[in-house]
Amino acid sequence: MRVMLAGVSSGCGKTTSTLALLRALSLRGLRVAPFKSGPDYIDPGFHRVACGRPCHNLDEWFCSPEAVRQILKIGSENADIAVIEGAMGMYDGVGADSRCSAWSLARHTGTPVILVVDASGSAASAAATTLGFTKYREDSGIAGVFVNRASGERHYELVKTAMAGIGLQCVGWMPKDKQLHMPDRHLGLVPVEERPDVEAQIARAAGEIQIDMEALTAIARTAKPVDVPPMEFPRMFEGRRIGLAKDAAFSFTYEANLIALREMGAKIIEFSPLKDTSLPGNLDALYLPGGFPEVFEEQLKANGTMVESVKNAIENGLRVYAECGGMLYLSMINAIPVQWHMTERLQRFGYVTVTDGDGYRFPAHEFHHSVTESALPQRFTVEKRGNRYPEGYLYNNVLAGYPHIHFFERPELAERLFL
Repeated sequence: MRVMLAGVSSGCGKTTSTLALLRALSLRGLRVAPFKSGPDYIDPGFHRVACGRPCHNLDEWFCSPEAVRQILKIGSENADIAVIEGAMGMYDGVGADSRCSAWSLARHTGTPVILVVDASGSAASAAATTLGFTKYREDSGIAGVFVNRASGERHYELVKTAMAGIGLQCVGWMPKDKQLHMPDRHLGLVPVEERPDVEAQIARAAGEIQIDMEALTAIARTAKPVDVPPMEFPRMFEGRRIGLAKDAAFSFTYEANLIALREMGAKIIEFSPLKDTSLPGNLDALYLPGGFPEVFEEQLKANGTMVESVKNAIENGLRVYAECGGMLYLSMINAIPVQWHMTERLQRFGYVTVTDGDGYRFPAHEFHHSVTESALPQRFTVEKRGNRYPEGYLYNNVLAGYPHIHFFERPELAERLFL
């Protein structure tokens, strides 16, 4: 069984609705596999808390349709139902043709869509909005509706009746509740690692959600089977130890990247730049992913033994890949000659194509509120909608840059990063 919760727009409450559904289904004894469409790192952390399983990103910019289905298959193993949370509005993606949108993902994976509709201040008009979504594409895939921010059961029944009038069933609803508001900052929601209250908030949401389980599961059973042969990964990292920074400051990793590294033979050793005193021993490479190191700058810099461990490893030639926040960390501890500062406005946002110094091209994503300066040679040429600019610094055996990279079906890219 599988469904997608897609929204009419950003801010309609689909993340809260998804979290409530994930927890509610889990409480009913179902093994739930969570997924997130697009490149978002933050929502998957909440998904994991809600249902106790890793969340996998499904992104058609990073991956071919076959690789997307492969990740979907891997993430759905031993699950009773898979739930995909869409990104932005259902049809919002790259360009007017909705490429890389939630709609496109649902179509390519054969997943029925439940449209999350914010019913605040409307009833029949909510149905009119939904009708527009069903008519915008002949193959909209919309099989049901979830009503969010209803003022009460009577309001929900009015919306439900209006939806029946356009031939759609409602599978449940959530009431308005200001205590379910999720705080955000410059890159989206405040990550789960910084939210000690998140468990109570998810439990509250799960207690308030009303689900028509018969209608929901009937829709979920119409999902097409994910029938793809298993991918074969070259064992290029056999016996190699890759240190992975993982804590509240470094939480932006794609689950599929870690799967790929392990399938290629790597042993991933997690450590915390915030709390551990030094790097793990006998590392062959170091992976410093993105996150919010700027929020923890004082604490990171105060961990002197870790700082010295990282700097010594770099000076001794350890292979290091530092991505976005990982690059800022190396800058703030003076491990690489790069200067940075935060900005009030978002600097880069969206899908890009990167060409490295050898002419190798690959897709990536950028999203950051900082800028850097350095005299170091730059490794990347980044292209977005015809505009080109340099990024990515080389220092000793360190590659550091802003683009977020996905290498599940690109072992040669992983080789360039870690060998």
